[in-house]
Amino acid sequence: MERNRIIELFNQFKNIKVAVIGDFFLDKYLVIDTRLNEPSIETKLTAYQVVKTREYPGASGTVTNNLSALGVGEIYAVGFVGNDGNGYELKRELDKMGVNRKYLFETDYMVTPTYTKPMMLENGIETESNRQDIKNFKPTDRQVENRILNCLDEVFENNDAIIILDQMVENDCGVITGKIRDEIIRQAGKQGNKIIFADSRARIHLFKDISIKCNNFEVCRAFNSSLNEEPEYKDVLECGEKLYEQNRRPAFVTLGRDGMVTFGDMGTIKVPTADVPRPYDICGAGDSVTASVVSALAAGANQAEAAFIGNIVASITIRKIGVTGTASLKEVLETFDDYFYNVEYSQE
Repeated sequence: MERNRIIELFNQFKNIKVAVIGDFFLDKYLVIDTRLNEPSIETKLTAYQVVKTREYPGASGTVTNNLSALGVGEIYAVGFVGNDGNGYELKRELDKMGVNRKYLFETDYMVTPTYTKPMMLENGIETESNRQDIKNFKPTDRQVENRILNCLDEVFENNDAIIILDQMVENDCGVITGKIRDEIIRQAGKQGNKIIFADSRARIHLFKDISIKCNNFEVCRAFNSSLNEEPEYKDVLECGEKLYEQNRRPAFVTLGRDGMVTFGDMGTIKVPTADVPRPYDICGAGDSVTASVVSALAAGANQAEAAFIGNIVASITIRKIGVTGTASLKEVLETFDDYFYNVEYSQE
C-alpha cells in the first residue's frame, strides 16, 4: 500500500459519520505506590495507597476513542450507562473526545460496566495487578432496551457506518440483547450498501448480513463450539470462507503477530503485520482494528487496504502501556515509514 493512499483515505475521515452500538465500559486505572503500603488496623491485611487515577472509555468507548483520534467527523454512542459515579466519569471522558451521547441512555436499573485496573508502581514502573470487573449479571432493563430499539431507524439512516460491539459474554445482560440484535439484522437487510460491522466475543455466528471482525479462535469457534485450543491456519481459512458465504459481507480475522486475513469480493487476502518494538499491551487492540478498518472502508478503501491500515493502527496502540491506546495520522505515517513500507498483501 502506498503512503499517499493512506493520506488520501485519512483526509476523508473528517467527512464521515459513524455510530457505535454496544457496551460502553469505563476503564479505571488505579496507580498504587507500593512504598506506601500499610497494614489495615481493622483487617490486618495490606491497605494499598492509590496516588493517581486514570479514566478512559472502554469496550465500545475504546472504539469511539479510536475513531476520534483517527479524525472521524461525527461519532455517536448508542447504548446505556448506569445512573452512578462510574457513569458520570464515562460520560465526561466521552465528552472530551467529542462523542455525541444523544443515544446513550441513562438507567437506574443497570450499573455502568467498569474495568478497574490496579497498577502497582515500583521503582518507577507500573505493573498491572488483578483486574476488578463491575458488570451487569441480570437482564437488561426493558425500558432502556426499548429506547435503544426505538432509535435504531434514525441511527442507521443518518450514519455512513455502523459498528456493533457485543462485549458481554452473558446473554441479554448488555446492550446487544436478542431483540436488539434481531433489529440490527433487520436494519442491515434494509441498508444493503451501508458499512455495518460487528464484533462479538461469544456470538458472531448469530449476526447475519453484516461484516464481521473476530480473531482466529473466534472464527473457528463459530463453526466448532467444542474448540478449546489455537486453531490451525487452514481451519481459519475454511471458517473465514464460511463466514463470508453466510453473510455476503467482508470478514476480517485477526491473527495476532501474523497480521490479518480478510475475506470478500476480492477473494481471500493475507495482510501481514510488522514486528514492532516490545513491550506490548494487547488490551484494546481489537477495538482499534475495528475503528480503523471501518473508517477506511467508509472513506473508500477496499478490504485489503482497510486491513493494512488496521494492522498499522493496532501496532501503535499495543505499544501504549497502561492506557487505552489510540493512533493518529502522524503516528500511522511514522509507523508506516519505520516498519510497514515493504509489507505486501498475498492472495490465499
